[in-house]
Amino acid sequence: MKRIIVLLAAVLISVSLMGKDDKVFRVGVDASVDCFESYNNSITTSFGIGVRTRLGKRDQWFNVVGGLRYIYGTRLSGIQVPILLNVNFVRGKKNSAYLGAGYEFEFDFIGTYWGCMKFQAGLARKHMDFRIFYKPYQGDLGAGITYYF
Repeated sequence: MKRIIVLLAAVLISVSLMGKDDKVFRVGVDASVDCFESYNNSITTSFGIGVRTRLGKRDQWFNVVGGLRYIYGTRLSGIQVPILLNVNFVRGKKNSAYLGAGYEFEFDFIGTYWGCMKFQAGLARKHMDFRIFYKPYQGDLGAGITYYF
């Protein structure tokens, strides 16, 4: 009896992870803004543009998101490579809501390497993804939008 319950649970979990959308891998264009708190308690911004990929359907439990973006601003300018895991805790027919975490590798143009944890929350549709994110190490709060093809 235990084997039947385990087998049934495995089948149900597999079906729930399969999702209903047609594409498992999507590529999109991304725009974002990062807001940093400066040492004199003022806010400085950096703007980014790049490419993002999403592995997994938006109506699945988990998605892996990666990308490459160029960021430019007074505090930080350079190339960033985020790798994140999103958990879609609300999965609807047209929308999903997620919480995610990962690491963002950052390389600026004076040879300094910055990398830090990144936490995010967002709303995803078939072709759009809007998120807010936070990087504790840098004190960076930001927002981004991606259009997936």
